[in-house]
Amino acid sequence: MTTWPATGSAAASDPPAAHAAHVVDRRGLTATGAVAVALVLGALGGFIDVMTGPGLRTVFAVCFIAGCAIAALRVHREDLLAAVIMPPLVYVVIAFGAGAFSHTGAAGGWLTRQALELATSLVLGAPVLLGATALSFVIAVVRGVTGRRRSASAQA
Repeated sequence: MTTWPATGSAAASDPPAAHAAHVVDRRGLTATGAVAVALVLGALGGFIDVMTGPGLRTVFAVCFIAGCAIAALRVHREDLLAAVIMPPLVYVVIAFGAGAFSHTGAAGGWLTRQALELATSLVLGAPVLLGATALSFVIAVVRGVTGRRRSASAQA
């Protein structure tokens, strides 16, 4: 267990900056930053959709796909795999959150309603989910190939 010097302030209990999680640096987004971008943009779209009607709809779809594309475009090259794996995971988190705040007439207990809302979001939102994942994959492949060409030409 690491102990920090006691100086009587709240800052003394914080770990050193070298161990802090980084979201963005001069090279772009880290994997954590990419997840944060997709999650924030998707959640913003989901919030707008849930507040204006039932379920996740067009505003969510646009925001979610844009967030995943921005994340794949700006993430570090070594974190491109995370940009491809991230869309389904972020989608489930947002769909679960949207189900918790949507006002539907589903019967049953809270857990049953949540499961039904999540299943409905996954079924009806499959094109959005697949589109965001496919777009992230294409962006990652293009960035990976162009990055290898640049490094190969720089070494020659």
